[in-house]
Amino acid sequence: MPRLNRKYGYIFTCLLFTNVSSNAVKWCLDNSISSQVTTPVSSQDLAAALISALESNTVSPVSAPNDIVFDILLAEDNLVNQKLAVKILEKYGHSVEIAENGSLAVDAFKARVQLNRPFNIILVNIVLV
Repeated sequence: MPRLNRKYGYIFTCLLFTNVSSNAVKWCLDNSISSQVTTPVSSQDLAAALISALESNTVSPVSAPNDIVFDILLAEDNLVNQKLAVKILEKYGHSVEIAENGSLAVDAFKARVQLNRPFNIILVNIVLV
């Protein structure tokens, strides 16, 4: 079942794997994961995965005004991937905060919860977890 949200329409999920087996692909499909990519990832592959997730054909997003800005936490240790993801997400008008590792991502998440301003989306390179 697609992950729907009344305010934003739908929530996409993009997973990064070190290797993908047929079981992992099936698990992604069964759990409404919008896209997946293996690491190390080229900038073209990461862009394609993010665009695929943002423009997912698996759900029909609810029409939303173009002025909605998501606060996004990006947990990624690779500088090239950071720059590419930020450029793509900011192109769509979103605000992005970067955490270079899992520990910093958890700290950023906790800090935002303390301020009562949690992130709308958290993108995590699962190798960091």
